[in-house]
Amino acid sequence: MAADEEAKRELPESRGARDGGEGERRSQVPESRGERRSQVPESRGERRSQVPESRGEGERRSQVHAPPSHAETSMALARRRLLELCKRHKDELIDDWIENVLALPPERGRYTDRPVGEVTENVRSWLAAFTRILEDGSETLLDEFITHLVEQRYATGYSISGPLIAASEFRTAVAGVLDTTHDDADGTSSIDVLRAVDALLLQFEHRFAEAYAQRSLFASEERYREIVELSSDVLATIDQEGMLTRLNVRFEVLFGHSRQAWIGRPITALAVAADVPALRALVMSASRSEAPREAAIRCATRAGLTKVMTVRITRLYGEDASLALMRDVTEEVARRAQILHSEKLASIGQVAASVAHELNNPMAWVMANLEQIRSGAHKLVSAARPVASGSYEDLLRAIDLIDRSCHEALAGVERMRDIVTDLNLFSSSSERKPERVDLVDVIELALRMTGPQLSQLCRIERHYGEMPPLVGYPGKLSQVFVNLFINAAQAMPNRPRDENMVRVTARFDDGVHHVEVEDNARGMTPEVVERIFDPFFTTKEESARPGIGLWVSRNIVEEQQGTMTVSSKPGIGTIFTIRLTGLNPADLPALRPPPEPPRASSRGTILFVDDEPMLLNAFARAFEERHEVLVAKSGHEALDLLRDRGGRIDAIVCDLLMPQMSGMALYDEIGERFPQLQPKMAFMSGGAFTPTARAFVERVDNAKIAKPISLDDLERVIADLLSGGQKRGH
Repeated sequence: MAADEEAKRELPESRGARDGGEGERRSQVPESRGERRSQVPESRGERRSQVPESRGEGERRSQVHAPPSHAETSMALARRRLLELCKRHKDELIDDWIENVLALPPERGRYTDRPVGEVTENVRSWLAAFTRILEDGSETLLDEFITHLVEQRYATGYSISGPLIAASEFRTAVAGVLDTTHDDADGTSSIDVLRAVDALLLQFEHRFAEAYAQRSLFASEERYREIVELSSDVLATIDQEGMLTRLNVRFEVLFGHSRQAWIGRPITALAVAADVPALRALVMSASRSEAPREAAIRCATRAGLTKVMTVRITRLYGEDASLALMRDVTEEVARRAQILHSEKLASIGQVAASVAHELNNPMAWVMANLEQIRSGAHKLVSAARPVASGSYEDLLRAIDLIDRSCHEALAGVERMRDIVTDLNLFSSSSERKPERVDLVDVIELALRMTGPQLSQLCRIERHYGEMPPLVGYPGKLSQVFVNLFINAAQAMPNRPRDENMVRVTARFDDGVHHVEVEDNARGMTPEVVERIFDPFFTTKEESARPGIGLWVSRNIVEEQQGTMTVSSKPGIGTIFTIRLTGLNPADLPALRPPPEPPRASSRGTILFVDDEPMLLNAFARAFEERHEVLVAKSGHEALDLLRDRGGRIDAIVCDLLMPQMSGMALYDEIGERFPQLQPKMAFMSGGAFTPTARAFVERVDNAKIAKPISLDDLERVIADLLSGGQKRGH
C-alpha cells in the first residue's frame, strides 16, 4: 500500500492539465519543435474510453466473434499510421524527443539532470518498445524496459515522475512529425494518431506504476526480512493455538535449535516447567486481542543453559496470528541481581557500622573501667605485699582474683572488638579505593565469618606460603572466599565431621598469588562444571540462593586482575583455583608518614567531649591524677566551656559522631572561634559509617582513635597533643 501511494504521489500531472486544460487540447500545432502541440478536442475521459481493451477483454470478444466497431477500426488505422511514422521518421522522432526532454524545466520531474547519453539511451529504448507494441502487440520489450527504468530509479534515486514525463514528450515529437508530413492518405487524421499516442502512453503509465509499486513492495519486504533476520531479539509468529509458524535466525543463535525443527511446536515448550503457565497466559491474552503484556520467562537452551527472556506477544492486525518478541535479558537480570546483592551488602555494612558504633561505646568504658580496676588491684598488691601476714593473705588472693578476672574480661572485650572490625571489613564490599591487601588475612577473615557453619561440618586445613601484599579491595575479596566456603559447606555429605575436609592452599609464584580452595564433598559432573559460573544456574532447590554467587565471585576476581577456574569429580571433590596479580600500585592513595614516638608531656588541661556519660566518667577517673580533666556531653556544651575559659585548653578528645552537633561540626566551629585549638583536637569513633564522616576522616589529618581504645593508647595520643598538637593517624 505504501508503494502504491508513493507511485500515485510521484505520477505526473494529468495529461489534460499538462497540455492546457481538463477537456480540451490546444487548437494549433506550434511551428517550433520545442513548442509544437496538436489539438485533441476530446476530454480525458473520452480519450481513455478509446484505450484498447485489456488482453482478457480482447480474447473474450474474439471468442464470440464480435464485429469491430467504427471506433476500433479508426484506432487500428491510427496505430498503423503511428507505426509507419515510428519507422519512416525514426531519426527525426528521436531528435525531437531528446530535444524536448532536455528542454524540460527541473520542476518537471527532475529528469534533466540525467546525463545526455542516458537520456538518449532511454529515448531509443522507448521508441523501440513502442514500435514493437504497435507492430505485433508484444509488450515483452516494454516490460523489460520498464523493469530497467524502475531498477534504475532505485539505483540512482531519482523520482519516478521523471521517466513518465520524459515518455510523455513522445506525443510532442509525433505532433511535430505530423505537422511536417501532412500524410493522411489512409483516411486517418493527425488527431486520430495523437489519440493512439495517448492510448499508448496511458498504457505505459499504468504498466510503469504497477511495476514500480511491485518493486517498492518487494523492496519493503526485503527490508522487513533483513530487519527481522538481523534483529538481536527472537521474532516469532504463532497461530491461535500458540504453535510456532515462523522464526528468525536469532532463535538458532540463542537457543541452539533448528528453526525448521520447531515450526509447528508450541511456544510454551521453550519455557521451563515453572514458567509455562505465565507464557501460556501471554498467548491466550494475545489471541483475545487484549492489550499486549510482557513477562520474564526462563527458557532452556539446547546446551542445557537457562536464558531469562522478556516475552511480549501482540496480535497481528487482520490475521489469526500473533507476533512474539523475545529478548535475552539474562546478563541484565544477573547484573540487577548483583546490584541488589551489593546493595544488600552495603545495607549490611551500614547496619554493621551502626551496630559497631553502638557496641564500641559501651566497650570503650567497660575496657577503661576494667583497666582501672586492674591498675588498682596492682597498687593494692604492691601496698599489701610487704605486710602480708595472716588475713592479708586472703586479701592478696582476692586482689589476684580481681586481676585475673579483669585480664580475662579485657581479652573478651578485645575479641569483641576484633569481631566488629571483621564485620565492618567484610561488609565494605563497595570500597572506593584499593589498598595493600594481605591475602592470608583476607582468607582468615572469610574463615572467621563462616567458621560457625564450617566447623560443625568439616575440619579446616591451612597451607600458607610466603605471600607478599597485593593491591586490591579486601572486602570484595573476602566475599569471594566466603562464597567458596559456604558452597563447600553446603556440598558436604552427611558423614562424620572428621571425614569432611576443606583445604586452603596459598602461595606466591612468579609474580602471581595462587589460592586453592579444595573440598572432598560430593563433586560435580562435567556438565555442571561447564555451567557453574553461569548466572542463575544452581543445583540447589529453588528456595535456595538465586545462583549468582560464583558468577559474582568470578567478576570480582577478574575486576582485580585475576582468574577463577574450577575442576571437580563426582564423589571425590572440587578445587577452585584463584590467580591474582592485583591492581596497579599507582592506584593506591598516598601513604601518610609514619607517626613519631610520643614525647613526654607535663600536666595539662584535657577536654573530653562525648555523648556517653559513663565513658566520660571512666576517662575522668583514669586521667584526673595526671591532668586537669574537663568533660562535655555535647558539642554545644563544649563550646560554652571553651568560651568561659577563653579557649585556654591544652588538648581536646572528641567523639566524631554525636547528636545535634557532631565532632565534625565542632571542629569547624572551633576553627572560626579558637583556630589555635584545631591542631590540638583528636577524634574518637566507633565507626565512621556516613559519607560525610568518611570524607571528613580523609580530609582532616588530626589523630583518629578507634573505639574501644586502651588507656595506654589514649595516653599516648594525649601526650602527642600536649607536646605541640602534632597531627597523627592512629
